[in-house]
Amino acid sequence: MTGANGSVRPHGRALMIAAGGGLLLAAIAAWQIMANGRGDGSEASPLVTLPASGIGPGTRAGLAIPAAARAPLPSSLAGTAVDGGFTIDGRGHFVPDRNALRVFDYFLSAGGEESEEVLHGRILLHAINGGLADSAVAEIAAVLDRYIAYRSAARAALATGTAAPADLGARVAAMRGLQTMMLGPDLAKAFYGDDGDLADIELRRMTILRNAAMTQDERERALAAIDAELPPGIRSARTLSAAPTALHLKVEALRAAGGSDADIAAMRRSEYGAAAAERLAELDGARARWEQRLAAYRREDQRLRADHGGQGNAAYRQAQDALRQRHFSGSELARVRALDAEAR
Repeated sequence: MTGANGSVRPHGRALMIAAGGGLLLAAIAAWQIMANGRGDGSEASPLVTLPASGIGPGTRAGLAIPAAARAPLPSSLAGTAVDGGFTIDGRGHFVPDRNALRVFDYFLSAGGEESEEVLHGRILLHAINGGLADSAVAEIAAVLDRYIAYRSAARAALATGTAAPADLGARVAAMRGLQTMMLGPDLAKAFYGDDGDLADIELRRMTILRNAAMTQDERERALAAIDAELPPGIRSARTLSAAPTALHLKVEALRAAGGSDADIAAMRRSEYGAAAAERLAELDGARARWEQRLAAYRREDQRLRADHGGQGNAAYRQAQDALRQRHFSGSELARVRALDAEAR
């Protein structure tokens, strides 16, 4: 971590190369270093900050980086700070973890504006401009190639419905299997950590919540019993992951009691602050617009199904895909295909 005078403070046995993460990113990095057994205090290394833009003159022999990767960032990333960082161990090797995944996803989120080849180059430039050794950049490139291949396989699976069976538990298992197959068990664990365990826990909780034979008191005791079984790290992660659900339940309860939009905004301001309340209101608007578009698509889809004699008709499926293309684009298409597969 860099001090006020520009000096560098030791940070355990690994170094976290981060951009825009602040104290929270440093804390996450330190936790992951200790969790991975690299926190014995030996071979201390500094925390180095990468340029926020990820653009610069850096280059490496043997790495194909398109010239377009050195151009200004696409509009969706312009003015933002790179999320995440790269962890390097005491021997100079890249250590894949969730912070690296955040870097990858930050750049790849601009997939609708630039090709994967260009975004791949931007990620490598980001590492190069941080002063990483050739060997570490090459290791990052190898992991990035595997991750991009996994993303493509996941999109294809969602588009064909093979990763979207009707049962939620089966969907989770299918996606987890794809991660292990494409990334390998070690990299899948490094990137997704306890996500699988958390998904299993949420499925158990959902089963309890949907059990109409249980009283409210019985549900609360059963849910508390699940929480009591959790290791501290997963319990903390589950608490964080449950926060949006808790907020949603409060909003729904307020609406059910006749609360207005102003009442909901006041509740959000009271609990989360004015800025968060404003963002949540914008999210409400975006969600409402999405629901309206989805409803319009569903109405047209029903007419198509009736015209073609049911969803088993090949002509219907072709017409349905054309209908999706008219209503949606980019990642929306994968989302709608998954929803359609679930509704079968």
